Amino acid sequence: MYEFLRMGGVPMIFVLLFGGLTMAAAIAFARRPMERLVGMIRGMSIATVFVVLSAVAGGLVATFTNIPHTPEWANHPQIHLIVMAGIGESLSCAIVGFSFLAMAWLITALGVRRMGLVA
Repeated sequence: MYEFLRMGGVPMIFVLLFGGLTMAAAIAFARRPMERLVGMIRGMSIATVFVVLSAVAGGLVATFTNIPHTPEWANHPQIHLIVMAGIGESLSCAIVGFSFLAMAWLITALGVRRMGLVA
């Protein structure tokens, strides 16, 4: 897990912050189900998706701009592997962020069940 956080770089801080806030809202809802909290969870989830997309895009931009400007990498015979590593690092933010969302909505489902909205 630490490796994902390291690979994500600075944008990972925002993914953790938004994902953590979404999880906190889901836990609050599961503990005390109130319909008004569902809107908060939805809003935080959307914000988390956008921060994940922004982080991934930032990582891809860094990969695709740094490789051509670094002669050692740009002229390397295995440049494809360097690009693959950069794309992999860029996607680490998506793995962490979407994992937060999956857990948050699982917890939200427990809260919905406690409200009696589903049979």
